[in-house]
Amino acid sequence: MTEERNIKPNMQSEEATVLPKNSPSIKKNVIPPGFILEYRIKRLLFHMGYFVKNGVIMKTSNDENALIVTDLDVFGVYVHRDFSSKTIWADCKSGKAKVHERISWIKGIMSTLNIDDTIFVKQGIRTEVKKYAQKTDIQIMELNVVDKLEKDYKILQHDWSGSWDYKTQYYQGTIFSKINVPTNDLYKRIYNFIVSDYWVMDSYSSVKKIITALRELSKMDGVSISPEETLSIKWAKYELIGLFLLSTLNISKELYYLKETEKKEIILESLSSGEISNKKRAEIFGAAFKLAYSLVQKQIPDYIAPEENVDINLTPPKYADAFIDLIMRMNSNPDMYYDLLRYLDYILMEFDFKSLEIDESKVKDIFPNPDNLTLGAKTILNFICQVTGISKADFQLIK
Repeated sequence: MTEERNIKPNMQSEEATVLPKNSPSIKKNVIPPGFILEYRIKRLLFHMGYFVKNGVIMKTSNDENALIVTDLDVFGVYVHRDFSSKTIWADCKSGKAKVHERISWIKGIMSTLNIDDTIFVKQGIRTEVKKYAQKTDIQIMELNVVDKLEKDYKILQHDWSGSWDYKTQYYQGTIFSKINVPTNDLYKRIYNFIVSDYWVMDSYSSVKKIITALRELSKMDGVSISPEETLSIKWAKYELIGLFLLSTLNISKELYYLKETEKKEIILESLSSGEISNKKRAEIFGAAFKLAYSLVQKQIPDYIAPEENVDINLTPPKYADAFIDLIMRMNSNPDMYYDLLRYLDYILMEFDFKSLEIDESKVKDIFPNPDNLTLGAKTILNFICQVTGISKADFQLIK
């Protein structure tokens, strides 16, 4: 995270007040300029083809006692037509920094988290330092280069829309994580999952967690809460759907070159067992059984142990067949899905989130041929609504 936030000259006219529409009870706050820079970089990476998130908190594992490695200012995933992907991290530093130390730290984080590309956004860096950074696979980008790239990608300076619209996005996580109806635990857990736990979890486990979370949020329809809390729940639903699609694309990549029978077998096994396979679970149970038997036999030498005939295999969830069908559709129609992350992110956050009618001309400015993407989006959203109970009214594409 940027430590000091010095506003860029051509950003001084930007109003950094973040107030979602229909949020009368939120006290007006001013966003630190450094965060506006992060949203600006998010906008740039989006137009370069990445599905982008701000403020991703990376941990050593998914355990309760896991340590936080760092928070990534801007983190992007680029998906290719065969569903393979690469990652990018933009570290934004608008204040003072010991550049050589920062570059060494960035290189260590890249290695630890297996990040493919990194951009260090920092003003006033000498050419020799940039050359040194490039040798370690780090690109240093100054703000005048950001200006040029925005022109190259035809990005308007005041285009704050979609998920990079800091005016409507910045406080949503805070609002959501503080909902206390009937208790706060659910919302806090879902928020932590969105910003942190998801990123250290395997794809199948995350799919199941997301479906469970969306089912819980679907129960909030019609519950009496404030307008800003209602809006933040919508934000959380859309965030979870994006993460669901990312996991599903990762699964599609893993299965892409296998036979259909192999794909089905792997999906059923993985949905049944999660992070611990049924085979591994049986091994753990067998070892525990033998240990318990040996302890009892020491106390009762004549004790005869029962047969190990306990079936500990877990069954797949009820939506397993529908999920298999979804994966098969995605593998068979890559053009409908490989760029769907960005498309859904834009549609959901720019139009559904803001309760605006979909502007096809704005969509086509970013996605020149959106028809295939629209079909793919409808397939994903119908699956989500079918298995979670989320109302189709939340999505203009299918309601």
